[in-house]
Amino acid sequence: MSSQPIPTRVVLLAGPSGSGKSSLAARTGLPVLRLDDFYKEANDPTLPLVTGSTDIDWDSPSSWDADAALAAIAELCRSGRATVPVYDIATSSRVDVETLDTARTPLFVAEGIFAADLVGRCQEMGVLADALCLRGRPSTTFRRRLARDLREGRKSL
Repeated sequence: MSSQPIPTRVVLLAGPSGSGKSSLAARTGLPVLRLDDFYKEANDPTLPLVTGSTDIDWDSPSSWDADAALAAIAELCRSGRATVPVYDIATSSRVDVETLDTARTPLFVAEGIFAADLVGRCQEMGVLADALCLRGRPSTTFRRRLARDLREGRKSL
C-alpha cells in the first residue's frame, strides 16, 4: 500500500493594517507567506495615486502584484517551495529574494491586507483550506498601525 502525499493548501489571512494578521500568522507555527512582499516598487509607473495628490495609494489593490502572489501560492501548494521577494516598506522596494519551504506541512498561511482578493482564485485552483478576516475596533487598529509604522520607519511622524 503506497501512501499518497498530503496536498498542501493555503489559509488566507486578511484584514486591515494593524489588525494582528502577522502576529496571528506567526503564532500558528505554520510557514507564512507575507503578501506585503508583493507590493510594487515605488518607481513602478502602474502604481495608483491618491485622488488629487501625487502620493501613492498603498491601500489600493493596484499597489501590489496579485498575479505574482498567486503564482507563489500555487508553487508552494504544488512543490512545497517557492522563491519569493523580500520587500522593504520603508524604501518601497524589493531588497532580496528568499526561498519559502512548506514541504513538511500540509498547510501554510498567506497574510496581508489584500489576501481577500485571492480567495476566489485559490478556491478555483483547489488550494484554499480556509480564509479568515481579522478586524477590531478602528481605534485599536489605528494605534497598532501607527506604532508599527513609526517603529519600522515606514512613515515619518
